[in-house]
Amino acid sequence: MDTLTIVFGIFGGLALFLYGILLLSEGLQKAAGKKLKTILEKLTDRPIKGVFGGALITAIIQSSSITTVTLVGLINAGLMTLESSVGVIIGSNIGTTITAQLIAFKIGKYALPVIALGVLLFLTAKNRKTHYLGQILLGFGILFLGMNLMSEGARPLGESAFFLNMIKNFSNTPILGVLAGAIFTGIIQSSSATSGLVIAMGMENIIDLRAAIAIMIGANIGTCVTVLIASIGSSISSKRAALIHLFFNIFGAIIFIPFISPFINLVSLTSTNLPRQIANAHTLFNVSTTLLILPLIFILIKIVKKIIPGKDIKIYNGTKFLEKRLLNTPSIALSQAGKETIRMAMITKSMLNESKRAFLEDNKELANVVIKKEEAVDEIFRALNDYLEEISQKPLNKKDAKKLAILSHGISDIERVGDHANNIVELFERKKKEKLKFSKYAMDELKEMFEKVEKVYEKAVIALKDDDKNIAEEIDEIEDEVDKKEKHFEENHIKRLRKKICNPSSGIIFVDTLRNLERISDHATNIGNAVIAGF
Repeated sequence: MDTLTIVFGIFGGLALFLYGILLLSEGLQKAAGKKLKTILEKLTDRPIKGVFGGALITAIIQSSSITTVTLVGLINAGLMTLESSVGVIIGSNIGTTITAQLIAFKIGKYALPVIALGVLLFLTAKNRKTHYLGQILLGFGILFLGMNLMSEGARPLGESAFFLNMIKNFSNTPILGVLAGAIFTGIIQSSSATSGLVIAMGMENIIDLRAAIAIMIGANIGTCVTVLIASIGSSISSKRAALIHLFFNIFGAIIFIPFISPFINLVSLTSTNLPRQIANAHTLFNVSTTLLILPLIFILIKIVKKIIPGKDIKIYNGTKFLEKRLLNTPSIALSQAGKETIRMAMITKSMLNESKRAFLEDNKELANVVIKKEEAVDEIFRALNDYLEEISQKPLNKKDAKKLAILSHGISDIERVGDHANNIVELFERKKKEKLKFSKYAMDELKEMFEKVEKVYEKAVIALKDDDKNIAEEIDEIEDEVDKKEKHFEENHIKRLRKKICNPSSGIIFVDTLRNLERISDHATNIGNAVIAGF
């Protein structure tokens, strides 16, 4: 038995299989366009609806990992809740069994003609859909070519006493097979590839159904690694969704392993062909675990919330008060624009506070919140700017013209405050990445500066909201204090550098943070001056 031939055959075939899955998945995603994301966003009604949607989408894109990673992104962006995503997560397990069903067909001899046709369409098609079809066919062809190589590479293993003994152990002790399937899938990050390899061994009759089922169950657990990695640094709900995916597959394994013998008897009735039995077992297992655990998902959610406590900060993207139909009544449209402006100002006010807490408390999650809110603020700013531009084209009385000018100036300053809060978070992330330490003096000075700037910006928002010139006039005095503090703290920093109390790298971040805070104070002053002037 030539060991190199086996290794090259199996792992070379596995590499081609994975590449085929990648091409196929990308081609299907491109052909589907944005529809998949839209479908996912709408699956918020009932868990059962999510199960069907998750199964359908995963069957289309041939990757449960992509489905669940996309879900993590949607939850992180606030477009889906944890509760609405659970059904989709469970359904993705069913959808991924389609791959096993396809590769159980012995159509590997058609791999090369399919590759040839796929390459022809992919390279020559001028029509986009035909180009994507070429990529899909190319993916299928490479996938089945990989299956052929894995099957041929696995054939000599039937003569290996060591390998056959290992498979016998998996059969006698299914938990060992589950662990092997989980570890292997966790490493290659594709349950479909594990399924392909198991079915390839089934084609050569070097694995029995019991061992194959154990490995496939383990593959379900191993595929959770991709989603767990994707959830790192994301919102609390995203982490919970990833953990639910893991727990669902672990609970499924715990439920089924004691009943593996009757399950094998059931699967044996579905076909006399071992590769087809393996594929059917995969499908039946995932459908059965879904039916068993679906009624208990809210209990599962409660368990996960206990394990990962905390409350997610919801970020609502888009505008809330702007209505195009009101543009024909400029005074009402301006009133709505004013409400949206204050909403935008309140978001940036919270960003300033969260950037302070992220920096002073070394809180990475709050830093992520600021980054997401900055995107929301930019979106509101663009919509408000366009809305106010349209109002400016309408006939306005003197009072409305002044209000329009104040809002037009105000939204630019508010948007810049959001940018500076985001800059502070980026400085915090740099500080954290480079493991830089700040002296107690520096942290105390930053805290004092943050508090003073929060105060001046709060007054600016109140002045803008209430059109209060008296409060607006108080801003200049606080702004002077902020300027003096910035200068004083920078001088203190230079003294600390000379005394080697602070290191230069920390000093750069310290000074840049002070300057960003001072600029926020400047923008607060601009808002106050606009209110005073009334334009």
